[in-house]
Amino acid sequence: MARGPGSVWDGRRYTRGHADIPAAGLEPLFSRPSRDFRRVHSWWTIAAYSVLAATGEAFDVISAPLKLGVAATRTAPFRRTIAPASLSPDRLRFLVAPGVRLGLNLAGVELVTDGALVPMPPTRVREGHLTWWVSPRLTQWKPGDSLAVQAALWLAAKSGSLVE
Repeated sequence: MARGPGSVWDGRRYTRGHADIPAAGLEPLFSRPSRDFRRVHSWWTIAAYSVLAATGEAFDVISAPLKLGVAATRTAPFRRTIAPASLSPDRLRFLVAPGVRLGLNLAGVELVTDGALVPMPPTRVREGHLTWWVSPRLTQWKPGDSLAVQAALWLAAKSGSLVE
């Protein structure tokens, strides 16, 4: 999974972090991401960069509106086969094995794949901080089963068990 530092939310706007230059939004800052621990650590000593990861190779993301996503994590299909999930103030993003199409049509549910960059915790965004709702440590850093996540979302939507 290619990771790299992305732009920084400074409370007013996105910047390049190491320089007070505006950025268009969440965007990568370096053309060559790194897996070298020392290099990555040195980047974050400069600024609280966002963490961006590319979808499509190691994982895809099923992104759902927050209430639906949280309700899905409380269903039997999800509890049987959990998936890492990052929480933002308005969405839950499930990390799932790549290559499975979205087989359901629910309002606001999207599949993110094909190299699209997604923010990962502890990224700070305009709406707040991302955090782990379901830590990847619980799945030994493996993505979840896309069909199980889709079943959980469908069941949560069908049952009307959306939490307030």
